[in-house]
Amino acid sequence: MKSALIAIVAALATSLVVLQLANRAQETNQPENAAPITLSFTEELEQDSWLRGINRDGSPRPGPADDEKPLVDASNSICFLTKVEIQGMDGAEDTASCEISIDEFTNWWQVHAIQGDGTDASVACNARCLVWE
Repeated sequence: MKSALIAIVAALATSLVVLQLANRAQETNQPENAAPITLSFTEELEQDSWLRGINRDGSPRPGPADDEKPLVDASNSICFLTKVEIQGMDGAEDTASCEISIDEFTNWWQVHAIQGDGTDASVACNARCLVWE
């Protein structure tokens, strides 16, 4: 719970900083007839980035595994986790996490569902992005 609150506060603080920078850039660097910066949020993904730790027949499907979904171009956006759902954590050896990173090849944000080595826990992750144009 504590880490979720910290993530929310960090996301809000980052959003405020981006808004302030956007406003300051608009006021100082653009001529009067230039178009203002437009901010928008991406829609939630139809399908989360997720890994299931159990096969259809009920047998464990241990990791390691990493499922990733592309989000948006990183040059004019910032992304945040909006959902982290982990099930089946039944021992200290089980590790599962969600992560957002920038793909070095495409320069796009992507959300990762990560299942640790030997882990049969399930993990689902989702993210949304703030985009400025």
